Amino acid sequence: MDIKENIILPAWKLVKDDAKIKKIYFFPWLLSILFLTWLLVYQSIYTYVNIFNKKDEVLVLMLDFFHSGYFIETIITALIFLFLHLFVVPVFEWWLISYIDEKNKTQERVSFSDVIWVWVYRFLPLFEYNNFSQFKIISVLNAYLFTIRFIGLEYMGYVTYVFLVVFFFSIVAHLLFAYSKYEIVLKTGKVLKSISKSAKITILNPKMTIQLYFMMILLNIRVIFNFLIFLFFPIIIFSAIFYITSKFFLIITLIFLISLFLIFIVFLWYFASVMEVFKIAIWYYAYIEWEKKIAMYKDDE
Repeated sequence: MDIKENIILPAWKLVKDDAKIKKIYFFPWLLSILFLTWLLVYQSIYTYVNIFNKKDEVLVLMLDFFHSGYFIETIITALIFLFLHLFVVPVFEWWLISYIDEKNKTQERVSFSDVIWVWVYRFLPLFEYNNFSQFKIISVLNAYLFTIRFIGLEYMGYVTYVFLVVFFFSIVAHLLFAYSKYEIVLKTGKVLKSISKSAKITILNPKMTIQLYFMMILLNIRVIFNFLIFLFFPIIIFSAIFYITSKFFLIITLIFLISLFLIFIVFLWYFASVMEVFKIAIWYYAYIEWEKKIAMYKDDE
């Protein structure tokens, strides 16, 4: 199979020619980036300050801000984003896969209303799958930092070995589960049945799946950039609050930094929207190529 001609180029053409899906996918991306990236940033700062006892004044000020001044508000906001992340993302993923499938079959411009009202029927299986298969690298890192936070440095070596095994398992799980959500959405399959079908596709097409998976890893390098942006700007803003004594210059500095941060957010939004749609489209076309291959074997029989 020519992966470039049959999978990558059709996926990129879809992203390039249809501007609406990039705009629509802004909302689930925003939920993911705000919840998972902010959580990772907080975990990293907490681990650096309280676990490794690096009492940097600015970082201590940031933690005190969340722990003392706005602790209840922070917890409530985090719970709201967690709820939205768990419930909204599956809706948009189902919609996007259905939209791509309709457009691929008809080769025509598809209205959002053609697919948006049907999601309820298949939402629960996809919701169940998404929360069953949380093996994302950023989720593993957050869990690792949480564990170190509560167990302590004396057991860090053992915890690291355990999470290296978990990390390896997450890679294997990603490979085996790669096609599950497409089976759920396009064939109304049950979760365990869809995972079984996905594992079968991966085992019978290991080269294609591994190539696409490592391509996804390259595309996900942007997560590091997201992390640095969400870490860098809060540190600079709190440094300004800590060191600038003039109220006038502090206000000017904060306006400038917040405006620059929002500009980066818009850039990250557009880039991430394109990449997320591109990734889902790539796995969709890979799944479709497998279905064509199976159909061809059945015809030969």
